[in-house]
This record gives sequence, structure tokens and C-alpha cells, in this order.
Amino acid sequence: MSTAKLRQDTVRIVPYFGEKNAQCIYWDEEIPCFGLRVYPSGRRAYVVTYRVNHRKRLANLGRADALTLSNARRKARAFLGQVADREDPQADGDALRAANTVKSLVDVYLSKHAKPKKQSGSTDERYLNRLLVPKLGSRLAVMVTPADIADIHSAYGAQRPYAANRLLEIVRKMYHCAETWGLVPRGFPNPCTGIEEFPERKRKVYVTREQMPALARAIDGELNEHARHALWLLLLTGVRKKELLRAQWRDVDWDRRTLAIGRTKNGEPVLAPLSTVAVERLKMIPRIQGNPYIICGPFVGQPLKDLRSAWTRVRTAAGLQDIRIHDLRRTVGSWLVQDGVSLHLVGAVLNHKDPKTTAGYAYFQTEHRQSALDRHGERLRGIAASKTTRRKRKTRDNQSMVTNTGHHVHRFSRQELYDLVWSQPIATLAETYGVTDVGLAKACRRAGIPVPHRGYWAKLSAGQKVEKPGLIPTSTGNGEIAIRARSNSPEAARVANAA
Repeated sequence: MSTAKLRQDTVRIVPYFGEKNAQCIYWDEEIPCFGLRVYPSGRRAYVVTYRVNHRKRLANLGRADALTLSNARRKARAFLGQVADREDPQADGDALRAANTVKSLVDVYLSKHAKPKKQSGSTDERYLNRLLVPKLGSRLAVMVTPADIADIHSAYGAQRPYAANRLLEIVRKMYHCAETWGLVPRGFPNPCTGIEEFPERKRKVYVTREQMPALARAIDGELNEHARHALWLLLLTGVRKKELLRAQWRDVDWDRRTLAIGRTKNGEPVLAPLSTVAVERLKMIPRIQGNPYIICGPFVGQPLKDLRSAWTRVRTAAGLQDIRIHDLRRTVGSWLVQDGVSLHLVGAVLNHKDPKTTAGYAYFQTEHRQSALDRHGERLRGIAASKTTRRKRKTRDNQSMVTNTGHHVHRFSRQELYDLVWSQPIATLAETYGVTDVGLAKACRRAGIPVPHRGYWAKLSAGQKVEKPGLIPTSTGNGEIAIRARSNSPEAARVANAA
């Protein structure tokens, strides 16, 4: 190293000296620690050296062909002034160079949070690697702005708005974790803040009673035996698809009629109740030696990975293209609501952590979880069995109690039927007389007989004051009302035997 009086006209001509690409610096006589560095290639740059925090450093101030000597000296004085205040002038640049890129941030987020802590970790990986990394993967994480995220969100949301909202939630969570882990500076503004999500509407699609016979025939016609049983169990238990596919035989308690689910969507283990019909369905499933899973897949010792192919075949055969497989779970909740089950009980049956999830399902009425599912299973089996085959109508003898088709006919006066429906719930009456609750309610409506509203019996049992409307006379008088029982009901069988 040598010391020289640097001048604007000499900085362009001083030669390089040294061997094997050794460092060559001409130190300025005017400002200590300031100099001109000459490279073997002939390139020249102004530099300044300093020591801070027991560390000796060399800073590049700029190229000599782009920066005048006077400006370089001014920058050198500014650098040395910061050093005098015990600050490192290159600290910000070091932090920026050491900052994580978006790609490295995604990798850390997936390995430390999404995969080990979320059941939807694979979904997070798919969203980030398909949508975020290709556009911003090489960008420094701290250089991403809300405008960058908004562009991706709006472009993807033009076709799939709900999925674009999920991406926004994932990226927001990723930056929140990065701040906690120190991968971005504390207080760094989350680039997802302030971005407006696309509006979403709550899906309220479920299988109706009119659609159930066609669906039952389609499920029974599915060739994959384990997939067929799985679809029936989804309808009978209301558990989530992944929870059922991961279930093993050791999780079933036959005496208590429960299915132990170790890891649910909300992260809490749960004992799912099993109705009598669900237990019967479980006993129909063949066990495969060496495979501990209830729903077995084609590979040895592995469960069935997905029901997508089977469900596509089933809903196509049933003509229910708008019904998704998760709608089977929604069907269980909706049918329980129609049975008068309370919001709290429906949430318990479906294992909802947030009561808002079940807010649209039910009016409050205290019931037992297993008894509620028992009634649901029996009604489901009855509807599927009674409407699976169509029978030709024949002329019936209205004067006899048992028709020539084997159906039992109950006959009431308007006053008698009015007294009955206000003495006990319609569902109980329907079971007693071997009729459907829907048919009994329709008969009352045709005869102008008022029926108790939903929640009536719950309020009555709770001691609350409820109104009971009177029976209004009609122009037809107090005529006879005939209600036909189901041919496969115990009541109908008893009458047929007696005849």
C-alpha cells in the first residue's frame, strides 16, 4: 500500500501494482482512511476503511469514473462521522443482503408451521408454490408491498375468488410467523394488511328428502366396496371425510358406540357417537388382514386416500352434480335440525369448535346426541328402503282398515287428530302409528288443523309460556281424515297379521 496526494487528474492514470491480484490501494494524504483502489482490470473505486465494534471494515464509496474526487471525499467524511458516533455505516446494507427472499420464507413457513401444525399443510404448500413463488420468489421478503400481493389476489380471484381469499389468509399468516421468528424486522408492516377480500356466501346446499332415494340407489350401486361403505358412514355420522379415512378399527368402541377421532380439523380429539344404523354399517365392512384401517385402499396396509373418484360416479348416477362430498356432512346437520335438535347439540354432533359455524342450523331443543343420531339413521334407512323400488298403484278399499296392497289406514276426526298433534311431538306420533312425520303434517295442513311450531315442546318442557291455537271449524265440518301407514312399519305388520 502507498500514500499519495490524490488529484482529479491523477486518479485516472495511477497504475496497478501487486502480484496475484493482490489488493492495491492509494491512500489519500488529505483524509486518513480514504483512498483509491485500483483493480488488475484497470477499474478504479474510492474506498474508506474504519473500525467499529472491534471490527475493521472497508467500504466502497463508488466508481472513480462516476464519482468526482471532491464528492468521494465528502462521502468519506460522512462515513467517518457515523463511525465516530459508534455506528456502522454499512449495517443497513448488511441487513438487506442477509434478508430472506420470499422463496426462503415460504420454505421456513412450510417446514416450521404449515406441515407440522396444520392438517391443511399440503394445501398451503400448493397455494404458495403455485401462485406466490413464481411471481415473487426471488424478491426480498421485506421488499414485498401490498400492491404486489393485491395484484396476485385480484388476478387469481377473477376466476377463483374463494381460493384467492385463502391465498391471502395463508400469506398473511406466513408474514405473521416470520415476524415472530425474526425473519423480518419487528414491526414490519404485513403486506396483506388492507387488501379487501372477495365477498363470500355461505354454502347451504344439502341432500333433500326428495333427492335421498336417488342418492341411496347410486351409493349402493358403487362398485368400490370400501368407498360405498365410507359414503354411507359420512351420511350416518357427520364426521369429516379425512377423519373417517384415517379411522382404524381400534378406534371403534362397540359397547359405547363411539368412534375415537384423534386429530380433528379444530385440533381437538373427539369421541364421535355412532347410531345403531352406523354400527350395523360398520359390521358390514370387510376387514383386510394386515390393514388396520376401516376404509382400506388398494395398497397393503394403507387407507383409501380419497373418495373423489367414487363420489363423482355416485353423484353422476344420482343426477346430483351440484352436491359436493362435504355436503353430506351438511346434510346430517340439516336433517337433525328438521328433527328439532338444538343448535348446541348439532354443534356437538358435528364437532364444531365455533358456535357460529352451526348458527344457521337449528332452534334450541334439548336432546341426547346418540338418540338424535338414532332417529336420523332410522329415518334415513326407512326413506332409502321405501323409495328404492317403485310399486304400481292399485285401487284401495277406503272402507277397510287394511287395503288390498297391505297398507294400514288410520282414520281420525278433525278433533281427534287436533288433540293428538298437540299432546306429543309429530315425530313421536308418526313412529307410533307407522307413518312418516311429513305425511302426518301434510294431512293436518289439508284438514286445516294447526300444528305446534318448532321449539314448542322445548319451551313447554322449560316451563315457558306457549300459545296453543284453537281448532277453527270448516265448511266441511268435522269429517273423517284417513292416513295410510308405511307397508314396512311395525304397526302395519301388526294389523296385517291380525287381519
